[in-house]
Order: sequence, then C-alpha cells, then structure tokens
Amino acid sequence: MQLKNYQQQALEQLDRWLDALKEARLKGEKAREALEKSEIDTPEELKNYPHAAWKSLKEQRVLPGIPKDGNIAIPDYIARTADSGEPIPHICLKIPTGGGKTLLGVAALERIKQDTGFVLWIVPTRAIYEQTIAAFRTREHPYRQMLERISGGKVKLLQKADRFTKQDVESRLCVMMLMLPSVNRQKNKEFLKIFRDSGGYTSFFPEQDDATANEELSAQHPDLEKNTSGDWVKQSLINTLKLIRPTVILDEAHKAYGAKDEKDNREFVKSVNRLNPRFVLELSATPKIGISNILVNISGTALKDEEMIKLPIEIHSFGNSDWKHTLAETQKKLNQLESEARKLKERKNRYVRPIALVRVQRTGKDQRQQGYIHAEDVREYLIQNLSVPQNQIRIQSSEQKQLAGEDLLSEMSAVCWIITKDALKEGWDCSFAYVLALLDNTRATTAMTQMVGRVMRQPHAQRIEQNEALNQCYIYCYNQDVGEAVQGVRAGLENEGLTGLGNFIRPDGEENTPQQITVKLRSGYKKLNIFLPQVLHKEGRKWRPIDYDRDILSAINWDEIDAGEAMNLGDENTILEITATVDIQGSRETLTDTFDAGEQLHLDYFVRRLTDMVPNPWQAARMAERFLRKHKKHDDAKLLNNRIYLSEVLRRRVKDDIDGKAESVFRDKVGRNEIRFHLETDERLDYELSKSFEVFVSSQERSLQGEHGRQIQQSLFEPVYESGFNNLERDFALYLETSDAIYWWHKIAARQAYSLQGWRRHRVYPDFVACKKDDGKLLILETKGMHLKGNEDTTYKQKLLETLEKTYSTALERGTMEVKEPAATFRMMFEDTWKEKMNKLVSDNR
Repeated sequence: MQLKNYQQQALEQLDRWLDALKEARLKGEKAREALEKSEIDTPEELKNYPHAAWKSLKEQRVLPGIPKDGNIAIPDYIARTADSGEPIPHICLKIPTGGGKTLLGVAALERIKQDTGFVLWIVPTRAIYEQTIAAFRTREHPYRQMLERISGGKVKLLQKADRFTKQDVESRLCVMMLMLPSVNRQKNKEFLKIFRDSGGYTSFFPEQDDATANEELSAQHPDLEKNTSGDWVKQSLINTLKLIRPTVILDEAHKAYGAKDEKDNREFVKSVNRLNPRFVLELSATPKIGISNILVNISGTALKDEEMIKLPIEIHSFGNSDWKHTLAETQKKLNQLESEARKLKERKNRYVRPIALVRVQRTGKDQRQQGYIHAEDVREYLIQNLSVPQNQIRIQSSEQKQLAGEDLLSEMSAVCWIITKDALKEGWDCSFAYVLALLDNTRATTAMTQMVGRVMRQPHAQRIEQNEALNQCYIYCYNQDVGEAVQGVRAGLENEGLTGLGNFIRPDGEENTPQQITVKLRSGYKKLNIFLPQVLHKEGRKWRPIDYDRDILSAINWDEIDAGEAMNLGDENTILEITATVDIQGSRETLTDTFDAGEQLHLDYFVRRLTDMVPNPWQAARMAERFLRKHKKHDDAKLLNNRIYLSEVLRRRVKDDIDGKAESVFRDKVGRNEIRFHLETDERLDYELSKSFEVFVSSQERSLQGEHGRQIQQSLFEPVYESGFNNLERDFALYLETSDAIYWWHKIAARQAYSLQGWRRHRVYPDFVACKKDDGKLLILETKGMHLKGNEDTTYKQKLLETLEKTYSTALERGTMEVKEPAATFRMMFEDTWKEKMNKLVSDNR
C-alpha cells in the first residue's frame, strides 16, 4: 500500500519521537546508575524519560501547536504513570476522518518494532470493531499483510473471550480487539470489570498452592490483584495484562474521553494506566485537549491536496417543502451523476456508481407511525413514485442489515440507494457515496455532524479529470434553513477533524461561495513554453521515462545482496544498542528468556520481514538462510531467544545493501548513457509546465502579498493565493519576488505534479522553479524545515539533486542535448541557511 505524503510525514514524526524517547531513556539510565553508585536518590524527572523526549522535540520546534487564547501554543507533555510506577509514553496522531487512522496505527507497530508481544486495540463502536477485525482477519487485506510482515507471519488475532498463553505472547504478535461501549467509557469500574471477570491464564502465574512463588510474584509486582484472602495472585486477564505490559491503541480516542463529566475522562485514563501499558497510541480526529499529547496534526487540507476527499460540498436546503420533494430532488442529482459516471466509463474506462445515503427518523419494525419518516416510507416512495428498481435499494439498521456481504465497489453490485438512521454514522466508508439526503424535520445539525464524512471520500483517492461533478459531494436537507444547514455541515467537518475546509461549503444559489477558478500564465509570460527535464531510460534507440522496478530493481544482482557478518550475541553493548533501537521500554527479557520446548526456529519468520523490500521470496529466503548460517556456533535456543534482534539487524542490513546497490545501478547507467537527465526534441519525453490549472477558492481567500501590501508581479502564474504556502514557503516566495536577479518564479502546484525519479522508489517533488534574468538559468528548488535536516530521506534527496544537476550540466557541456537549453540548478534549501545560499546562487553567473 502506497502511503500518502501526509501519512509518510506522520510516520517520520513518530520516528523522531521514538528516537528522542530512546535517547532520553538511555541518558536517564546512565544518570541513575551514576547516582546509585554515589548513593544519591534519583530525582523523578530523570525517571520520566517520555517528558524529556517531548521537551527535546519542543526545543527543536517540531511539535504541532494547538489553539489557546487566540494563539497557537505548544503544550507541555502530559505525563502518565502505570500502577507499576513506570512512566508511560503516550502520544496522539490527529488524523481526520478518511485519513487512514487504522493504516497508521498498524504502520506505527512496525515503527516501534512490535513484532511479538501483546497489542490491545480498543475501538468505541461495533461498526468500527467489525470493520477493523474483518480487515485484520482477511489475509489479502493490506492491514493484515503489514501485521504478517511485522511479526514474521506469527499473528494471533484475539477477541476478549479468547484465551492465550505466555508462549503466544513470547513468540507471536497477539492483537486483541476490544469494543468499548459508552457505559464502560464513563464508568471506570465497569471498564476494569471487562478484564476482571475472566480467568484461565495459568501459564503466566505460579500454582495457587505455591505460597513462596506467589509471594515472590507479589513482591515483584505489588500492583497485582489478589484473591479475597490475599493468599495468591488472581489469574485474571487484568493481572495478565499488567505482567505482559501491552501496547494500547485507542482508535477514535476522543470517544474514549468523551464523557460529559471531566472526572469520568480522568478516571478512564487511570483505568488504562492500571493495565501497565508499555506504550499508548491514540488515533483521533479531534483529540481531547488536556489529556492527549498531540504529536501529529493533519488538517483537512492535507487530505484535499492528496485528492482523498470530494470537494466542494454543495448544500441544497428545502425549508418549506415536504420530505418527498427533498427525496425527488435527491434523485435528480443522482441521475445527473449516473449520467456523468457512464461518460467517465466510456472515456476513461473508470468505474464509479454514485450512491445516495438517506437518513430517516425511524427504522424499527414497530416504529412506523404518523409524524415520523420511516425507512419503509422512503423505500416505498422510491419504488412506487420515483420508479427506482427494488434491487437498487438497501436498508441498513440494527434490525435490517441488508448491506451485509455486499461489495459496493463491485460492478456486479446494483446498489444506488442506502436508507439508514444511525447504523452508518461511524465506521462505514464507501467512496461511491455522493449524495446525503437528511430527511429530518428536527433541524438536522446532529445528523450532519455524524454523517457528513460518509459522502466525502474520493473514489480511488484520485480526482476525476474534466468532470467536476464527480469530484464534489452533495447534501440535501429537508425542512431546514440554508444558513443553519451550512453551520451544521461546518460543525460536522470540524467534528471529523477536517479542519481548514470551511470555505469549501457551497450553498446552492448563494454567491461568494468557493468556486473553481483557472490560474493562468501572467500576461507578460504568456508566450513562454517552459519545459523541465525528466529522468529518462534508454530502450533500443529511443528513450522513455524511467521505471523504478523495471530499470533499477531488476538490474540489481540479488545474489550479491548480503546481510553482513554475524552478530556477537555475547556482546552486551551490541545487544543493548539493538535493544534500545527495537524496544522503547528497554530490555525485553521478560518475553525472551524462556520458550516452549517444542518451539523451533523457522526460516519463514525472517523471510516475511523482508517481503516489502525483496520482490523475490526465494531470494529473501536465501538471504535469511545465509545470515543465520553465520550464527551456527549458537544453538537454536540462543537464536530463538534473539530472533527479534536478529531479524531487525537482517532487515536493516539488507535494506542498506539494496539501497547501495540500487544507487550503483543508477550511477553506472548514467555513466553508460543508459539513464539521462535531458531535454529532448520529443515533447512526449519532456515535462511541460502546464499553462493553466484549476483551484477552488472562496471570496475570503487572500492573495499573497509582500511587505506593506505590495502586489505580486514576478510570479509566473496569477493569481497566487496565500493558502498555498506554509510559513517557510511564503518567506521563500517573497524572497524570489523581490530579488532583482529573478525573471520569474513559480511554486509548483500539486496538480502539476513535476517529480524526479532516483534510485529509491519514492519520487522527489520540487517545490519551486525560478528563472534568472541575466542568463536564463533555471533554479529548481525544494524547501525543508529544520526538523527534516539530516534525516535519511532528506540526505537521499540531497544526493539525488546533486547527481541530477551534475548529469544535466555535463550534457550541456558536451552538447549531447538535442535542444539548446539554459543551465539548471537543482538544490535543497533548509530553513536556517536558505537565504545565504540563495544570495550566492542568484549572484553566481557561472
């Protein structure tokens, strides 16, 4: 599954947190050891390494701010402590509805190296529970495949009533799904009762009649619950979790902390703390301020930029008509969309089947009464009055679950109408849902808050060219003022975490609402045809755009990929270093000291850890087998107990070797003129900067301006809007605007999608292109914040840009380009040094 840019950035931010956490923990341990030798008590702040890690990121200015008193502030870390006394690292990823929270939750397990052990995955509703567990159970689903890769094929999926053993936790990745009903969220004792009213976990505890062993266990873990007489430790699920210290993932965490009484929310936090979690990851669209440590804050505009959602939202409100008129108008819109979908199929062979969701007031069999709009009323009216075929209609409610087993994205499905009340308000997603009809004469603000996100997902996460009707979504409201409808939708967006999209609500017939406008070349530049070079690969006597799998990966000699020399498993320093990298909580001896006598070391465990990097499983098996053979002086028990560390080193070394050999392939082909970075006479091989592109803007949209309101004059395109720039990009653009050395400049729009392919799979997307006045030299530039300086991805991009610039310059010097073009510079500009480098760049006439 290809991650979106904002998802990749979220995981990079998680990596920064984990690195800071590891560093803070190791520093704290060294300091404590020194103090203990001097017989000095350890201060509490040295024990609280998560707080130190957060403080480090705060000082680096890489944490997202939150609104406070009209300003944006970065809050201090909100500490948590387990019943065992250990500090609990806990952070929140703020991801809007439709942004892939579950995907990021699974990916986070890989980042924290949760390849064995226990994960408690808590969800708030049955709909989300069923959707998540179905994905985890389906071996073809990307989520399950990621879990298989993380664990080396040893996933054990559990529900609350399922039993597991100590051996399961030590040798497998156990994921327990738990649905948390609202009553238990708000009553702390009820939540803990979920884990207390069960037994049967004998493998984690000594025999009940072994008084000595029970006393020792109680002394080591005084927070464990005992029987009423206090003779032995209860063999309950809650005690088991206290011992194994699960990673806790709170999906839709704002609902877990959603009680009206703030005291109840605090008690729920304490309840989770009592499980002794080693890590708490919250996934939420609207985190609870004062409880959640927000590490990542993704806005609705990020989803818009990635074409994940349909925009704008067009609202039709009928204040003085009956619900049947609203339904008839809904059908007109659906018919229009179906017509557009047929044209799309003919033109692009892309299948979309628009669906209307209809929210009613009643669905129960015994609830059909005068004065309320019932699901059966709507179904009958659709069939008898609007001539909708019966097989196109489904009712989804607690009693009638007609969508069960239906693949709505399949061309075999006929469904175009779904009637519901609350059954689809959470945990249901279908990108074919385009129209939401709210047949609620009680002013449907609540309904919009709950359901607006259900019709916003973009089919295939890709906007449809030349068909804006299929890029929008539509809401039809019965018996509601249009102004109230707009406010309801705006509230719905905010409650779904889709911040920054308020200007994309378009009331039908109202002016000054977001409109699509065309951004065009400025009048002074209209005659310019701007071509940018692309990375090309030779095929016979012709050239074509480079393909990473075909031209780079396939050219690697996979027989030469090697994971290096054996690890010294007796070297405590090496093991400590690997342990610190692998486990945020330190030593995992409690999970790896013992194993079942029947347990064996399986090659496929190591092979699965390589499947996302090595396309051929036979080669992956060869690499793993060769690596294990180098450790043959150790018996299987030693290797089995260290398999987590061995697999991590194997993966890391294989990745480094692949990257190195891929870079060699790329550079060798450049040297043999099999890869070139050129401008060609064949326009199909050059990237031509489009002369226009479309954006949605509202009447409140501000144009980018310089100091004292100075109008932009040197941008290649006009108009230029402020919302298209972050702070660093804005400062950079205004520098180009005021530079006497610059003829024109342009911030490359997402829809223009100019990119550079190198020796890694992910492309590089430059931010700016500018042209110098004196020599016409092109400057192709990417800006980076300080927090990204020095990381692996940034270092790679710097190397690629340097390589491509050298390749381009060499072609100019040798005259091998088939067209005469000016020189070009490809650079990365960092937040702390860009002015100095740009001053040198614009004054350099070479």
